[in-house]
Amino acid sequence: MLQQLGDRLKNSGDDISLQIEEVFEISGRGCAIVPALADEADFKIRPQDAIQLRTPEGRTRNTRIGSVEFLKSEAGACRMAILLPSDVLTRDVPKGTDVWLIQQGQ
Repeated sequence: MLQQLGDRLKNSGDDISLQIEEVFEISGRGCAIVPALADEADFKIRPQDAIQLRTPEGRTRNTRIGSVEFLKSEAGACRMAILLPSDVLTRDVPKGTDVWLIQQGQ
């Protein structure tokens, strides 16, 4: 089963989709994506989870979650950032890319 991390939070059965608000590079760490999370978001991800990137041009790339970090600005709320492996560059995740979490054993 695939769970989408793409457009905006939707809970329809087992599918979850989130809008990716930002994509940026962290020097020495790699590409990071920041999804929009609604207060009622209820899902679990962890390092090494398999994911698939699907670009608006129709390209797909299988990869994994490198790590999950939390960002906190002085005035803002805490936000989640998903770091991708070092071989995934920001140019590989253009605006509009959907990220699908691949559930193992389902």
